[in-house]
Amino acid sequence: MKIKIKQKDLLNSISISQKAVSSKTNIEIHELIYFEAKDDKLTLYSTDGQISIVTSCICSVLEEGFMALNANIISNIIRKFPNDEINIKTENNQVEIVCQKSRFNLVAYSYYEKEKLPELKGEHINIENFNLKQAVTQTEFATSIDETRLALTGILMECKDNNINFVAVDGFRVAKKKIKSLYPKNFEDMKAVIPKRCLLEVSRIIEDSSICEIYKFNNDIVFKSESTIIYCRLIDKKYIEYSNLMEDNSKLSVICNRSNLANSIERASLLADNTKANLIKLEIKDGQISIKSNSELGDVFEEVEAKKSGHDLKIAFNARYLLDGVKAINTKYIKLNFQSSYTPCLMYSFNEETKKESDEYIYLALPVRLANE
Repeated sequence: MKIKIKQKDLLNSISISQKAVSSKTNIEIHELIYFEAKDDKLTLYSTDGQISIVTSCICSVLEEGFMALNANIISNIIRKFPNDEINIKTENNQVEIVCQKSRFNLVAYSYYEKEKLPELKGEHINIENFNLKQAVTQTEFATSIDETRLALTGILMECKDNNINFVAVDGFRVAKKKIKSLYPKNFEDMKAVIPKRCLLEVSRIIEDSSICEIYKFNNDIVFKSESTIIYCRLIDKKYIEYSNLMEDNSKLSVICNRSNLANSIERASLLADNTKANLIKLEIKDGQISIKSNSELGDVFEEVEAKKSGHDLKIAFNARYLLDGVKAINTKYIKLNFQSSYTPCLMYSFNEETKKESDEYIYLALPVRLANE
């Protein structure tokens, strides 16, 4: 193998590949990146057993070949090089890397048994990268960390009624992002529980301005965007039937400035007692939301102007669970629907011009039932 390649191109490809390299493993293959030079292209492959990444970049191939190198070592070397041309050649299980007056000689792993990955063919979903990244951002924080409920540690992706839904549930809240999209007929009612880490890595790799192709093969899901393909092993567990939880039987609606509400909750949480579920109390009446919290250090009182439709209400929440949902909504105004002090709150983005809420993103937060109720 003998190639010439630009430093920034190689560094970018290595940085992408490293997202599928395990930092805590005794399995050598999971610490390596496999390089193959062919047809004026350098292809990099890496895997940690759960995620596999194949990415490529343009280079000048003087002699075709392949090698495998320790990911951290090659990354640190290329990162320290100046932004100039790099010459790489392999010979007798050795690799020579030269950039300007710097020269490194490394041990190359010539034998590298790659995992056989499915060929990308057949029907697939096309989704704009911006929408996919937004779906991940608005749901990933609501996944569970309880490994005994493995399905809930991932994000559900489902195709239904010409929508692609991304859903996260942790037992205390539900976050659902709906993307209107056409997809092949055989994807209707498709459900896939994708590990949270996989979708986070996908969202970090893909560029906003491009399109992502999504394929599903048995227990694998594949994301392809530009010159990078990400293979992910699905969580083979049945996901909770969440739709009944999202039914809106509200008797009280409140509309307010989202930023003002978020800031007030955040300030109130500063004195929320961590030993009491990080509790804050809301009282809704007379065109405002009053927010209170207290601990042995003191207490705080906040007021947020709001438009109310329905009865007065007192209700309590874990501050973080409530704040996460308010922050995830990205419109100026937010609508909160309530039924009673012991049933969930449903949050929607609200358009002040049309006077309507949107169901493209819905967040549900369970209240905390107070001891004296």
